[in-house]
Amino acid sequence: MVNSKHCLVITYADGEMDYFLLEPDVIAIGRGPKNSIVLDAETVSVWHCEIRRKRGRFEICDMGSTNGTKLNRQALGEEPMELREGDSLQIGLDVKGKFVALKEIEGAKPPGFDSPGELTKKLSGPGPAARPSINPVAAAVARASKGNK
Repeated sequence: MVNSKHCLVITYADGEMDYFLLEPDVIAIGRGPKNSIVLDAETVSVWHCEIRRKRGRFEICDMGSTNGTKLNRQALGEEPMELREGDSLQIGLDVKGKFVALKEIEGAKPPGFDSPGELTKKLSGPGPAARPSINPVAAAVARASKGNK
């Protein structure tokens, strides 16, 4: 996993989806505007959980949220848990997530773009930012993995 890119696919209660490329070493998730990923859902705490990159691996840690964080349907305790390809998350009561490795497909590039990365917005450090999205190829991979539960 050292050189691989990963994405967090978020699905809200209304079915809307967002895609976040996980680049920084610490990604704060919550309702508050200073989080790296801001989730607009009442059951998500202001500072809900964090995804951390350590030695090429990712782990998730609940930050004492009111409604908890679940990894593969198991509530997270005080200790961080390692994230693996295809893991499902529940953030609060009604926000679902999927941890997905992105795979570049050779020759798959949208017309009119020099590189697939031109469609990908990367997360910068914490702060109020618009919800980034990933390129259509990565989105298709994420949707396909959602169907392969």
